[in-house]
Formats: sequence, structure tokens, C-alpha cells
Amino acid sequence: MLYQLKSIKTAGYQLDTNVLVHFDPHERGIPSIIFEINKMEREGQTSSKIGDDTDPTVRDLAGDQIKDAGRNGCNSVDGDNLPAQEALTHFLNFSRERYPAKHYMLFLVGHGMVVGGDAFLPDENPNSGISLVELGKILKNFSRDVEDEGGVLELVGLHSCSMSAVEVAYQLKGTAKYMIGSEGLSFVGAWPYRQMLQKIFWIVKKAKAAKTHLPIPGMMKTLHDLCLHNGADFIFAGYSSDLCLCSLDPKRVEALSGPMEKLTQALQAGLNDDRGKEIILLAHWRSQSYFQELYTDLFDFCLTLKESCSESADQTQKAMKLACESVMEVLTPENGKRNGKNKVGPVIQADFVGPDCQYSYGLSIYFPWSRPVEDPKEHFIKNYQTYAFVTELCGASWLQFLDDYFKKTMRPKREIEIGPDLKDEHEFAKSMFRPMAFRSGQTQYPVSALTGKDNPADAGGEFSYSFIKNYSRDFAITERALKVFTNAKGRKTNRSRK
Repeated sequence: MLYQLKSIKTAGYQLDTNVLVHFDPHERGIPSIIFEINKMEREGQTSSKIGDDTDPTVRDLAGDQIKDAGRNGCNSVDGDNLPAQEALTHFLNFSRERYPAKHYMLFLVGHGMVVGGDAFLPDENPNSGISLVELGKILKNFSRDVEDEGGVLELVGLHSCSMSAVEVAYQLKGTAKYMIGSEGLSFVGAWPYRQMLQKIFWIVKKAKAAKTHLPIPGMMKTLHDLCLHNGADFIFAGYSSDLCLCSLDPKRVEALSGPMEKLTQALQAGLNDDRGKEIILLAHWRSQSYFQELYTDLFDFCLTLKESCSESADQTQKAMKLACESVMEVLTPENGKRNGKNKVGPVIQADFVGPDCQYSYGLSIYFPWSRPVEDPKEHFIKNYQTYAFVTELCGASWLQFLDDYFKKTMRPKREIEIGPDLKDEHEFAKSMFRPMAFRSGQTQYPVSALTGKDNPADAGGEFSYSFIKNYSRDFAITERALKVFTNAKGRKTNRSRK
């Protein structure tokens, strides 16, 4: 991240554009700091200076610190004692009050996987993370405040893993005009902030000189393209990636509501039919998935399900096919339609690089294979119940389908006959073990606020897939293995068995 800050400094400066950075170091005891990048270079200048300098030296960040950026008036943000959600709120309010503007763009860089996990931008000092509902509230409050002052939040750039999701779009709709994010992995060096800033500077300078409004839609597509082009070279390291530019216009996001209700109803009916259940499972297996099979590309799931439904099938399959077509129509990206017509849904541009993401169409949906574990640290379903994507589609929400899916696709527990002389041991062993459950994966470098999150692959973390089998998690044991617990109960084992 320090390299990213230094790269931003080399972009130069534009007199009508402020660049503020809230930097939160990982090391314990090192405070968070707010920088006004290129503050010293801008002071006293009468014209902008964009691009490379003849002197290749990049000045240090010391002079860019804002001395009274903390709530207590110091240069650090309360000595790094703020929880993640309060730190983001403070930074946004500070930026709005100290540097009011007509146009705002917010880039959030850090660990993602917010849907279900509910620990966006996790922090260990103090142990905290931002839930999806909290993120929506923070951005909504900020957007409302800047609108009252004549400004607008144009873009939320989510430079984090697994953030381009239907659930995120619903939660953030109306908070900003646009959102950029990835369905899968997002690499630290993939977004070229230096080039992005330079492009923004030139666009602002040109618009001011021509006395015209900023071409915001074109600017958003340009930023998306810059990230796409820069990240493409990660394929030479063996990494695939995807990127989506999404509209957060409430009408375009909510265009998905009716089709999703029909899809959910059709899927629930399909689960009650043996062939329908097989088709749903096959489509889930074939479709594009992300982050240890927790998320699935919604368009691709509908595409594979539609292809599996027979033309001459019964009403159940016909209903699923029609529902899939309705969802796909709304989710078709603008860059996938002739001349960008029929701008109905939220996806503006969706692209991928590499085979592992080749079936990406822009927005994922939470779709694990079995019910996740619920304990004091992990509570995916309880989190999911609070999302706008569920509460606003309460008539037939995706969560209702997931509940049915977990139950009706679960393989029955294997029945093992236990002899009458081992009944006590069986009850004893059963009482000693909690039911085993599906987990989201192991963490190589634990972040306690975000369980199951590996370090980004380009930082050396090992990426691993979790279980995809929906087996019963009830206690099970063979009769021979059960004898282990005879001694555990303090009983003598002098009887013999053939």
C-alpha cells in the first residue's frame, strides 16, 4: 500500500482536485494517518502539473500529513483506536467538511468478502470489521450530506475480493452513481492509481477549460478500462481476474427484483421435483464460482440452468427456464448489447482475463453448497437475513430458496447399525461432539475479524477450496471405532466380539 501511495504522488496534481488518503498500517502501535497527497507541491501554485517530472525522485509523505485530522486534533486518527466503521465514517466526514467538492470518488482497498462474512476492511487494532449493512448506512449518510451541500458521490471503487455482488448492489443502491468491483480475487497491484489519477486530472482540466460539465459516464468507463488493462498482465503469473462497472441507480438495481422473485419461486418448485433438483444441482456445479465456492455468478447460473431445461419438459422446467431468461435479460451488460441499448439492469461493463473467470458476467450471488456453520465467530445466515436483498424481496427472497436448497439437496445420513451392548458408548460419544459443519475455509494468516480469509494470492497466500458436498453434519461413527470410547467411560473391555 505504501507503494500505491508513492505511485499516487507521481501523478502530479490538479488545482481543482484534492486527493486524500486514510492509511491504516497493519502493525500494532502504529497510528492511522490522513494524508493530502501532493499537498506541498500544490501550495502556492497557480497552475496544474500533471504527469512525470524531470526529477525522478519521489518525495517522502511526511509533508503530506494533515496535522489536525484526528478527532482529538492530532495528526493521527485517535491513535488507531477507532473501530473500522468509525474510522471510515470519520474519514468521510473529515473529507466533506474540510475539502467540500461538487464531485466525490471513494476507493476502498483491503480485504473484502463482505457478503455473509460481514467483515469488510477488517482491522486488528481494534478487532473490528464493517458489515454490509453498516457500509450501506455509512455511504448513505455521506451521500445525503454531500447532496445537501450541492455535491454527489459519483463512484465507489471496491478494490477488494468478491465485492461485485447482487447483495452489495442492493445495499449500496442510491449511495453513489457507480460501483467498480470484482466477483473473485482482486490483487493489490491491479488498479493503477497513478494512471487513474492522471486521467481524472486531465478530464477535470479539460472540462474546466471548456467550461462544460464533467463527462462522468465516460470517466467511469475509462477508469474501469484502466484497471482492466493494468490487471491483465497478472495472467503471466497464472492469475485470472474479473472486473465489473455497475450502476447503483435504484431503478436499474431494482429492475432485478421481479425476475429474482420469479426465479426463487421457480427454483423452490424445482426442488420438489426429482429431475428439477438434479438440474439445479448440475447448474450450480457447472456455473462460475468464486472464493471457495461461496459465491456464484448469477447470470452464468441462470445460463447453465436454462440450458439444462428441456424444451418439451413439464411446467416446472419451463418455469425455471423462463425465470432464468428474465434474470439474464436484466443482467446482460451494456457492452454486451448492440449500441448499449436497453439500459435496464445495473451491469454496464463486465470483463475477465484468464480461464478461471471466463464465465463471469458481472455480479455474483451468495450460493454455498451447504448451510454454513453458525457460532460466535461465523454467522453467515444471520448476517444475510439483514440485507436489503432479502428484506426488500421478502415475498420470495433468495434466502428462502437457500433454506430449501440446504435441506432438500442434503444427502441422507448414513445409517450404521450399533449393537445393543454399545448403545451407552454411542450416546456417550455423541454427547462429546458438536455437530460438524461446513466452513468457509482455513486462514493461513488469520484476521480474527474475518474468519476464513486467505491472504491475497499475489502476497504469497495459498488459495484452497472448501467442501462442496452437502452431507449431513450429524454425528456418525462405525461400530469398531465406537470401541475407542469404552475406556473413555471407564468401563472394562473384557468382552470379546467376533
